[in-house]
Amino acid sequence: MATLDEQNKLIEVLKFTPRTYRISLWGYGGEYVMGTVDREVYDYFKKRRLSVSDYAWDSDNEYEVPDELQPFPPGSWYECDNMCHASGVDRNSGTLQVSDENGNDVYTISLENIDGYSDGSPEISCSEEVWIDEKDPGTVVFIGVSGEKGTFFEGDIELTEPFDSSKLTIYYDEIDGNEIVTQVEYDGVDIDNDGASTNGKSSDFGFYIAGSNKNDGTGWERYKDMDDIKYSLTNWFPAKISPVREGVYNTKTKDGYSYQSKWTGARWIKSWEEDQPDTESTKVKEWQGIDHNPEEE
Repeated sequence: MATLDEQNKLIEVLKFTPRTYRISLWGYGGEYVMGTVDREVYDYFKKRRLSVSDYAWDSDNEYEVPDELQPFPPGSWYECDNMCHASGVDRNSGTLQVSDENGNDVYTISLENIDGYSDGSPEISCSEEVWIDEKDPGTVVFIGVSGEKGTFFEGDIELTEPFDSSKLTIYYDEIDGNEIVTQVEYDGVDIDNDGASTNGKSSDFGFYIAGSNKNDGTGWERYKDMDDIKYSLTNWFPAKISPVREGVYNTKTKDGYSYQSKWTGARWIKSWEEDQPDTESTKVKEWQGIDHNPEEE
């Protein structure tokens, strides 16, 4: 014999008018890929101090990278994905929203608050987990991210009984610590994603060496652009001793500031004003440079 609670639920179902609900996931997220590349590719980009980001967006191959040393076709960073490829909203920066066919908000929750245990909470499940260090030490892993903001998922469900948030399940891929929500189910049935509407906000591309993280806060050995190259430097020289070569140097100025300046061969100028021939000279007190010719490395 049915309990009183079961009888009340049955009455609710019989009185319920079938309706359509829209499931939305919005916030910050993006497209993520991970893939392996040859060590020769890593060395080629680093030796020539090329920007991985510039190459990732440059379909014209202005760097003229030889075919055999291309980590992926120029401008097609999303093709380097033999480890993973996911698009979705970041679990730490997203919201799940349910509305009825009249646009009324039925249920809203921050994705980071979904635990699968609280009363009425949707279920949550990890579909795939991928890490840099799952590869053998020394393996070069490319990570590419196009950060976006907006709505990443919209799909409809047609119900013949009242909506129950506990019947929702969200699935995410964990990509080296980033939890990206990619899929939604209701009562065990996949909800089709009708499409996304997002705007690009940022991007990040780089090569990482598996097994190189010493857990000292410095992270993995990596290469993104020339700023990741650690050169050994000279001692500080007084301004009365001029550099032998033209170029950009670390400098300390007479007014107490420290920044990079360019030695033109005749005078010091601010490095970011090198294309302005009429710029004023910088009053350098001391300078410091690389202690060897990086072209000979």
